[in-house]
Amino acid sequence: MTSGEPDTDVLRLGAGARAWRAGTVVVLTLLFCAGSLVGNDHWWPFSPWRMFATSQAATGSVWSTGIEVRTADHVDTWVPAPLTPENVGLNRAEVEGRIPQIQADPSRLGTLATSHARLRPGAPAWVGLRVVRHKIVVVDREPTGEVETDVLAEWSSP
Repeated sequence: MTSGEPDTDVLRLGAGARAWRAGTVVVLTLLFCAGSLVGNDHWWPFSPWRMFATSQAATGSVWSTGIEVRTADHVDTWVPAPLTPENVGLNRAEVEGRIPQIQADPSRLGTLATSHARLRPGAPAWVGLRVVRHKIVVVDREPTGEVETDVLAEWSSP
């Protein structure tokens, strides 16, 4: 080859290499189509997550999970606390995913109090902790200001 001439050496895939690549594309296409039509969250990544693929009714309610705590300084008062990795070592979604186990054994909430004490040593100790679900009433896509709160699980230090 001389300078100025284009490089004509082309490497071609063999029949077997083309066949397995085409087969992979067909299988993935079928999985994505089936997932989009009949799949649910358990089919991910071959289906859309329900929370991104559906919408709420214009009138109804929206739920929000959180925690409330009692501290050694104010043992008779429940106050909201951030459900964040910086505060308890877990995200809200991680707690929401374990609500059935927490309801079956509320002593699991004690680990959040222990984590909080480790992460925030200067803060007042938590002597009680509860998981709450706030149901926010919405009419025509606007919050009405009405909030119903349900206690899902409660723990008190021994």
